[in-house]
Amino acid sequence: MIIKTLNRAESQIAMKEWLSNYPSLPSIDNDYLRIREEIQNFNKSIRQECEEKNITKKDYYIDVHVGLLLYEYLWKQSGFNMRAASNDDFWRYLSLKVVPDVVAERWGKDNDSHYWSKPVRIWLRSIWWYIHLSWQGGIDATAKILDSPCFTTDSILNLEERTGRNGTFINVYRYIMYYYSRIPQKELENYDRNTKTQSDGLFRIVMKLNTAKSVVIDPALYLGGEKEYVRSLFNDAGVRV
Repeated sequence: MIIKTLNRAESQIAMKEWLSNYPSLPSIDNDYLRIREEIQNFNKSIRQECEEKNITKKDYYIDVHVGLLLYEYLWKQSGFNMRAASNDDFWRYLSLKVVPDVVAERWGKDNDSHYWSKPVRIWLRSIWWYIHLSWQGGIDATAKILDSPCFTTDSILNLEERTGRNGTFINVYRYIMYYYSRIPQKELENYDRNTKTQSDGLFRIVMKLNTAKSVVIDPALYLGGEKEYVRSLFNDAGVRV
C-alpha cells in the first residue's frame, strides 16, 4: 500500500468532482480498488447488523464498529503506520477518492467537513482515532468498552477535540475510557442531572480537567503513574472509580 494524499486545495477540487459525477466513484489504482471494496464491505455488514439487532443508537454503533474494522484492516496493510494515521491528507484521499460513497451514506454527499475541510471532523480519520485512543489491547476488549451505554457520538468529539498543549497522552485517554465505561449508568444519569447544564456531563468535565491539569503535570510522573492520574481526574470531578 502506497500512502496517497490530497492537500486542502486538491481536496476542494476532488470534492467538486465527486459532486459533479455523483454517484460514480473516482478512478483509482488496483491497490486502492481492493481497499475500497473492503471498506464498502465493512460498512455494508455493520449496517446490516444494525437492522438485524434493531440497534437504537445506530449512528454511534456504525461509527464504532466500522471504526474497529477499519482500524484492524489498515494496520494489516504494508506501508500504513502512525505517520500515515497522523497525516490528514491521507484521510482526505481515502474519503474523497477511495470511499466517498461510504462517507456519503453516513454524512451526506456534500458535507465538506466530514470529507476534508475540518481535520478533526473527517469521518474516517475520526473513527480510526476514536478506536486508537480507546484501545484496550484487542478488538473484543475495545468493542466491549465502546459499546457501553454511556458513550454516544458526542463522546467521539469530546475525546478527540481536547488535545492538551503538551500533546495527547494516549494511555491517559485509554484509562479515561476504561474507567468511565465502568461507572453504573444510573450513577452517571444522577450526576449529569445535577450539573448546571446538559453540556456539563461527567465525560466532558473529566476531559476538560485533563486538558487543564496536563499543562502543569506530566501524567507519567504522577504518583502511581497514568492510571492513578486518571483516577484523580474522576475524584476531582466528584466520582470515585
